[in-house]
Amino acid sequence: MRNFYCPDQPLTPDCTVELPAAESTHALRVLRLQAGDRLQLLNGSGIRAEAELLPPTNAGRRQQEAHCRIIAVEHCPEPAIALHLYIAPPRGKNMDAVLRTATELGVIRITPILCRYGVAKPENDKDSWQQTLIAACKQSGNPFQPAISPLQAFHDALAGHDATTGFFGAVPRDNDQPIQPGDLPSPHTVSLWIGPEGGFSLEEDEALRTAGLRALTIGPWILRVETAVPALLGALYGLLEH
Repeated sequence: MRNFYCPDQPLTPDCTVELPAAESTHALRVLRLQAGDRLQLLNGSGIRAEAELLPPTNAGRRQQEAHCRIIAVEHCPEPAIALHLYIAPPRGKNMDAVLRTATELGVIRITPILCRYGVAKPENDKDSWQQTLIAACKQSGNPFQPAISPLQAFHDALAGHDATTGFFGAVPRDNDQPIQPGDLPSPHTVSLWIGPEGGFSLEEDEALRTAGLRALTIGPWILRVETAVPALLGALYGLLEH
């Protein structure tokens, strides 16, 4: 079944809902779905609903809105670990790739941060980022749309950091000890900090370590941000699941 985003209406069995305008257009004009076709609705807050497309309400007129009858509803459990990604936004469309990957891998909140060596300073991108997150939820079937916090300066974000366990992407140091699964507590909230392509500055690196965050490394080389996100998230999940 195709996934559609329907955030502002109650999704309960046997009720009728109208898809948002953009979703209606996609269903009726792009996919050309017909009455009786099944689809899945996501509200972005953990609810998945199986629905059936209803016949047009005005026979003989071109249908503009898609109406559905809810057949079954699933209330998905929240992730056992709430993962918060702090990221220095890369240039241009690379941030879209970061957002898609974070959504597919179950991040629940994303906070863009301004770092000393950051190359991008987005100001009005939040709306387009929201659309990227919605598209990623629909593509992946993730029922939880990540929240996006306002852009923050690095030190302001670190001052407000409240995760029970934190990690940051780092180039290896000689005195860094590998993280072993047995070293970790059973956290409820976890943060992962990923800096710009130029890396965190020495001051930022020390601030993260002083705040109790642990260095997480992938190989000996510097990674592009859009490469670091899936690599570090995958490594982090591997540690947390043991």
